[in-house]
Amino acid sequence: MSKYSLWFVVAVVVLQAGCSIGKPSRPADFYVLSEEPAPPVSGRQDPASPLLLGLGPLSMSDVFDRPQIVTRPDPNQVKLAEFDRWAGDLKKNLEQVLARNLMSRLNTDSVVAFPWSSRNEPDFQIAVHFFRLDGDVGQLARIEGVWRLLDGAKGCELTARSFKFEQRPAGSGYAEFVSAMSHAVARLSQEIAQQVAATEPGCRAGN
Repeated sequence: MSKYSLWFVVAVVVLQAGCSIGKPSRPADFYVLSEEPAPPVSGRQDPASPLLLGLGPLSMSDVFDRPQIVTRPDPNQVKLAEFDRWAGDLKKNLEQVLARNLMSRLNTDSVVAFPWSSRNEPDFQIAVHFFRLDGDVGQLARIEGVWRLLDGAKGCELTARSFKFEQRPAGSGYAEFVSAMSHAVARLSQEIAQQVAATEPGCRAGN
């Protein structure tokens, strides 16, 4: 190859690189789950007795514990949205949303996050593990897992339930997908609140 041909190739490569660098990249969009307050459940309307809840530990699969919003268009495939991300720590966001939802439904302002100090001994402890926080954008948002209700003083298990909530988004974008996810978390909050309201603290014989 002559030196003129070589310089021509180099010039073309540089021009292509310049065009590539000059193209503006898409800015990332950031999302948070939102709380959905609701009236107190049966048994927790005014006047309600004092109630201290301990929320946590809250855990999830490593697949979902990441900045990118995860979707699952196929049972054996997940997609990570590079430009559609959670605005902060997803577990902390979930914890805050669950706490706010439970506060309104159980008519209490007293919720402590795990781990709490010995000075804050709750009436109940609520532990939640999420197997799935995914779905298909524009089609379905899904949360799935198990929650446990424990006596706050002695730690015995009072109730354990698996859950699966699916919510259809109102639109085709990630904003609607996250909103649908928030609705699903609100439904989980309602289920937990109803069980807490129907349960007396204290361990049964043998626990």
